[in-house]
Amino acid sequence: MARFDVSPAAPHELLPACRLLFADGRAEHCCDRLLSDARTSGLFVARDATDRLHAAALVQSLPGALGVAWAPRGDSAKAIDAATVAACEWLRSHGVKVCQAFATAGEVADMIALERLGFRRTTQLVFMQRDCSPTGLPATDPARSLSFVADGLPFSREFATTLLATHQETRDCPELNAPRTAEELLEGFGASANGETYLVRRGEVCVGVVMFEPGAAPEVAELTYIGIVPDERGSGLGGELLKFVATETSAAGHARLNVSVDARNAPAMKLYTRHGFVEYDRREVWLATWRA
Repeated sequence: MARFDVSPAAPHELLPACRLLFADGRAEHCCDRLLSDARTSGLFVARDATDRLHAAALVQSLPGALGVAWAPRGDSAKAIDAATVAACEWLRSHGVKVCQAFATAGEVADMIALERLGFRRTTQLVFMQRDCSPTGLPATDPARSLSFVADGLPFSREFATTLLATHQETRDCPELNAPRTAEELLEGFGASANGETYLVRRGEVCVGVVMFEPGAAPEVAELTYIGIVPDERGSGLGGELLKFVATETSAAGHARLNVSVDARNAPAMKLYTRHGFVEYDRREVWLATWRA
């Protein structure tokens, strides 16, 4: 039986390991990111007695007890499993309770190693976009008396309470929420609050929140979160929030507005489609849940 020495990749092994993981030209970029901030990432390799690399597994810990894993790759199932076990143990030691992994249709076969360690193929993440001009979105109903109150870190108590309320009975990958505490949910959102964050009120009542930020390209904005409290769902409020986001992002000079949504979330899919969003990509999603 082959035996492998498994440990975090040494500095001279980073680029070879990244080339093993990413054959599509992303290896150098991945290596640069690991060198710039290795504290939140774990790149584990399985090597033989001659120090030849046989497998690599890459994971990242995120705030809020979340983690991300990439498809591990190598020249044998035993080597791949050895590296992946070490990577998952590293995540758990860093407090990760839920780990996500994503794959295109062509990468599904590479996820079998994660499945052997308890990852479950859960859903699909649908990526949608639209011209962020407000044209075509429903006109604002003055009777709603909506106000959008800017918030930010640290979140106000009112914003945090409303944000958590919008997570009740969520259809957007609810598996991410069940094992995590309210404090961890807020920590995860706080880490991604790099753009505009608004508490939405109708009169004096808090009815939802919206969060959006600049995208990877200058012409793109990302709708990172839109949430409505349970009592207000199905009332047409989602369209009002989308119009606000489109207007704000258009005013900031962005030509497109992107969003990602759980394919099982039929109401959200219908909302985005109704307001001009079209699908441009899709990813399969695997999840592993670990109790503390």
